[in-house]
Amino acid sequence: AGVCFEDKIFPKTNSFLRSTAQPLADMEEFAGKIRAAKEAQRDEDFVVVARVEALIAGHGMEEALKRGEAYRKAGADAVLIHSRERHPDEILQFKKEWGDRLPLVIVPTKYYTTPTEVFR
Repeated sequence: AGVCFEDKIFPKTNSFLRSTAQPLADMEEFAGKIRAAKEAQRDEDFVVVARVEALIAGHGMEEALKRGEAYRKAGADAVLIHSRERHPDEILQFKKEWGDRLPLVIVPTKYYTTPTEVFR
């Protein structure tokens, strides 16, 4: 079992519907939520996934990596990354720079025809 927390502010807007950068939650505040979830965890098999919206919300690779690292340090068990691109290049770039810090979860909404092997 697990939970996935998304670092966008309320009310959430669909990132595919807007072409301008969208506001994200304060990084330190969001990291605090990850820490709180891990401190409250009672089952070692429960997974906390931090969904980094920086790429799809228009804030760029550097911001996505910075947020992913902050959430890793806060105790996230995995990072979920999302892109609005029609090809996997942005995700593959993130994966390359991210390395093996934590497991990476992807949402291939627009590049769904890309073979799974490309992401291994």
